[in-house]
Amino acid sequence: MLNTIQTTFSNIKSNKQTFLVSIATITVAFSILGLFLVIFVNLNTFLMTWSKQVQLIVYLEDKITGDQKQGLEKLISINSDVESMTFVSKEAAWQGFKNTFSGNSEVIEDLEFNPLPSSYSLKFKPADDRFLRIRQFADLLSKRPGVESLEYGERWLGAFEKFMVFIRIFLLAVGSLLAIGLTLIISNTIKLSYYSRQDEIELMLLIGATPRYVKIPFLIEGLLQGLTGGIAALALIKAIQLYIRYQFQGSLESIARGIEFQYIPQSMILTVLATSVFIGWLGSFISIRQFLHVERK
Repeated sequence: MLNTIQTTFSNIKSNKQTFLVSIATITVAFSILGLFLVIFVNLNTFLMTWSKQVQLIVYLEDKITGDQKQGLEKLISINSDVESMTFVSKEAAWQGFKNTFSGNSEVIEDLEFNPLPSSYSLKFKPADDRFLRIRQFADLLSKRPGVESLEYGERWLGAFEKFMVFIRIFLLAVGSLLAIGLTLIISNTIKLSYYSRQDEIELMLLIGATPRYVKIPFLIEGLLQGLTGGIAALALIKAIQLYIRYQFQGSLESIARGIEFQYIPQSMILTVLATSVFIGWLGSFISIRQFLHVERK
């Protein structure tokens, strides 16, 4: 085992520049991917926070009958997803409107009628599929007599959800392309390391060394490239995240109160490290397998 480790570091020392270039390439590639992950995590947090604040507003027709109103209230009350229901009368809605736009009092005073409908404001209980449940219940209420319209930001949130799906697909595509490119880069690095010790390896095989004995130092070299590059990328992403948080947290607070610019979660950190190590191993494995196959011939 000690001899294997010594051989590995001897390979790295003899190809130090190439080894460092491979690490730098892995760092840059995974930093790019990691920044996209940070953006995705924060956008997803933003979406979840806003979706928790979404309320379903049910606007009523002016000609709604008492029976229709009672039936509507009963339907809302039996829905276990609804946390609270608040009724806002036409008069209360109009008074709130006037208070909000008090600076335009002349325009408001010119109106000789109350154009606002009465409404129910429904708050839903927290749930992973909360927005879906709101949408389904809104579809049900829209068919009830006496309901004029409903509002819960469905267009904005729906468009945002589609954008998040696009980001997921984009991350998968970019990650796959980076993985292929990095595998080829590491494979070429190991080839250079092999070329520098080709005569020695041929002699080792001639005197009875097993292919496994020859493979292990190169595989460890690839693993070290992947691990070092992955750790460096995560450190760089953390530094960028801290800088953005320090410089722009105030602006983020004004846009979305209570939301902090986050780093990628621990599960993603482990995934990035595992992926970088696997890519390092895979590049080494492909390269050394090709050479040993040729040597056997």
